[in-house]
Amino acid sequence: MDASSRFRKEVKCKCPFCHEDSKPNKQRKYYLSLNSKDQVFKCWFCGEKGGVFRFISLLEHVDEKDIVQRYRKRNIIHPAEQLNRNQRHLLRQSLGGGSDPDWRRMRERDMAYYKRSLEWLWREWNAFIEHEKQQAYFWLLLGIKTWKYEKYVEHIRQREKQIEVPLLQYVCTMYSLAERPTWTNEVEESVDRMLTEIQMSEMNELRLKGG
Repeated sequence: MDASSRFRKEVKCKCPFCHEDSKPNKQRKYYLSLNSKDQVFKCWFCGEKGGVFRFISLLEHVDEKDIVQRYRKRNIIHPAEQLNRNQRHLLRQSLGGGSDPDWRRMRERDMAYYKRSLEWLWREWNAFIEHEKQQAYFWLLLGIKTWKYEKYVEHIRQREKQIEVPLLQYVCTMYSLAERPTWTNEVEESVDRMLTEIQMSEMNELRLKGG
């Protein structure tokens, strides 16, 4: 474990799946991120990712369904049940709207369907948060490249409050990495394209006014 990240919401560790950061020349590398709040993990080298059940299944070489059943018997709350009404509302908006189902009634009527719905909800939420992190990284780069860092950092902080998930620390960590994941390059290219288009548009306006 990276000692400097021990008390943070996202802890950096050696990846037990690809072992890439355990090689002699990568003693200071930690490719695996463990997010204790969202209960998800991801290796930024091999790309292995998922939730708590997926993590345990990979470590123990056991089918994920068996892990789920094991912990269901212990009455452990599914992480999706911890999402509050506001978070579920934001997720529904991102998916095109709709109303929140009566989860308690669903659980009482059909437990199997209830569990499948929770799994679906958690997958969609993780995808939603992944998009939010990439969007926050976009704003961070835009702030750096346009010399408006404080403005866009505040924008990220406001979004953190809305979705109730930390974003700023995560994107700053990604930006500080010597070897960044591939998606950060794609976001940076997107920022550069947008800035180039703005510059070209401004130049065309000046030409029209001057002509």
